[in-house]
Amino acid sequence: MPERTTRAALLDRALLTGAGVAVGGALTAALPDIAGSKPSPARDAEILNFALLLEYVQAGFYAEALRRAGLEGELREFATIVGGHERTHVAFLRKALGTKARKPPKLDFGDDTSSPKRVTDAALKLEDLSVVGYNAQAPALSAGALAAAARIVSVEARHAAWIRAIAGITPAPDASEPLVPAKRVMATLEGSGYVR
Repeated sequence: MPERTTRAALLDRALLTGAGVAVGGALTAALPDIAGSKPSPARDAEILNFALLLEYVQAGFYAEALRRAGLEGELREFATIVGGHERTHVAFLRKALGTKARKPPKLDFGDDTSSPKRVTDAALKLEDLSVVGYNAQAPALSAGALAAAARIVSVEARHAAWIRAIAGITPAPDASEPLVPAKRVMATLEGSGYVR
């Protein structure tokens, strides 16, 4: 029977074991605070740029993992397919944002792309982080932006389930996603040291 590991437990581990140097709160400060906010085009742009950052990180991660980690078999197939999806998500969000789209960040994945085991562990955290990140911001999106984000988050959830299956842990451990504040999602990404 596969190990039962909840998304919340993985996120907690990610918070405790983030590698690299954090960027001093710059990412978290740029994150929109959705408390009491009403959907608007300006809010949509802020939130979709937050999603774009997550997608840049994931696309960069899989590209580097494919070049560097000596991936084989299903893990290589996963990184190839999911990496393609992430690049498509970047293009989709950049098009939706137009001139308001953030620039690609400088990325540093350290040793997380150096071996199949490290890629698997990091992908578990990134995919779960992406799902909860989209869900954390969903309440502040307008109907049109929410519909667009829903098309991406459903695929991100499939990515999370697939990497969990590869890792031998329960693909869908919870009946619903844990509620994780957007600030915690960004703090976790910031603590990873991936974004410079």
